[in-house]
Amino acid sequence: MRNGSKLLKVLLQASEKAANIARICRQKEALFQLLVQEKSLEEKNPRFFQDFKTLADVLIQETIRHDIEIEFPELAKIVQGEETNVFSNTLGESIIVEICSCSKDTTQLLTKVMGNDAVAAELLAAEVHKDIQLSDVPITLDIPNDFDVNIEDLGIWIDPIDSTADYISAMETIDEQTGLYLSGLRCVTVLIGVYKKSIGVPVLGVVNQPFCINIDSQWTGKCYWGFLGGGVAKSSISNACNVDKIILLSHFEDADVKSKLLNSGFRLVEATGAGYKILSVAIGQAAAYILSKGSTYKWDTCGPQALLSSVGGNIIEFKEFIVNPDSDNLSVNYLPIGTNFSNRAGLIAYRDPQILETFKCILCKSR
Repeated sequence: MRNGSKLLKVLLQASEKAANIARICRQKEALFQLLVQEKSLEEKNPRFFQDFKTLADVLIQETIRHDIEIEFPELAKIVQGEETNVFSNTLGESIIVEICSCSKDTTQLLTKVMGNDAVAAELLAAEVHKDIQLSDVPITLDIPNDFDVNIEDLGIWIDPIDSTADYISAMETIDEQTGLYLSGLRCVTVLIGVYKKSIGVPVLGVVNQPFCINIDSQWTGKCYWGFLGGGVAKSSISNACNVDKIILLSHFEDADVKSKLLNSGFRLVEATGAGYKILSVAIGQAAAYILSKGSTYKWDTCGPQALLSSVGGNIIEFKEFIVNPDSDNLSVNYLPIGTNFSNRAGLIAYRDPQILETFKCILCKSR
């Protein structure tokens, strides 16, 4: 198995372990209440009135890093994520969350994090150290063995739990006409993206939906992957239906943008979770996701962008597109520049490039 395929296998297994942790934290109410704490002012996303940090976030991020390190030690050092790995427990102590070499040691560390709740710590540590096989991952297509990448040229972005507010509140709403979820646990995703450091282009993406199917209050998920590199584009996503009139937006989208789209006959659906919205475009449930504001981050888009690119789509910068729609440099890029990781120019995520011709007429300033 070549390096690209081997890395994809590791990331798929890590994403499913992450999904397991997310599910167990959410379904054990006492555990969940223990884990939730408010984010500090410096860490808050300015778009949200209330934002939360969970141990599940930190634990998932560090678990993925740990599992990558086992197979690719050189990559663990360059894994970047949304969360810091410092967690303050109920006793006011700040503790660095890391995965230890065995379940017993991880249990001891998590016991400190959770104010000496050894039962809860042991439960989480068992999930962290559980052996996940590729057959455990809910994907619809086996991964090929011939994907190849230059490991030395890779960077990795992780969003351990995208749409944390939905993860905490679980207030589900659905758009009956389209079947799209507007909020709730189905809008929660685990996002892992791999990009080339030399050019900042995503080459491998994994999007895991931990809360997809609910039977008798027990959740199971779905997982999607995409690979793009060396002239090869492959994805677990099959051919999608044509939904050329549905556009996904955030709840805070600019009124002028919404007006232009509505006047052009588009149906607008406002949903939570950047990862969920981009996934919905990738699997053909919406034509595009448009965001005029800089309220997403590299960890939100890297994995989903690789997924979209593997099926012929892309994510481009909204503000650059409306000024210069014919530019060849519109793609959201991941070259490491500074410490501001926001997608400041907004974004347009699409699957079919033809829709950009329509957007040129509707949104661009020069037309």
